[in-house]
Amino acid sequence: MYKPILYGFTKKDLEHTVELVVNRIRKTELVNQTVIDPKEDRLSQKEAAKLFGKTEQCLIGWRKKKLIPFYKIAGSVFYSKRELLETARNNPDLVKS
Repeated sequence: MYKPILYGFTKKDLEHTVELVVNRIRKTELVNQTVIDPKEDRLSQKEAAKLFGKTEQCLIGWRKKKLIPFYKIAGSVFYSKRELLETARNNPDLVKS
């Protein structure tokens, strides 16, 4: 039977661990429960990065590796919020910290 050992950790260590767990749960809720209005589907690179809590450079890396769908219109890069969330649902490792 598994018995967790909690002694040896400071209150700050435990608070940090709980904060990490809560943040991961919140990301999962965002990915699994977001309903999208078609008018708000198109995202800029900055908006898409903010959606996932990642940097724009991270998003560029994902795009270059063909991990996420994107569109290029007149030289500008755009993302479909619906498609990004669907990709995240199918690849949960993509949005993990």
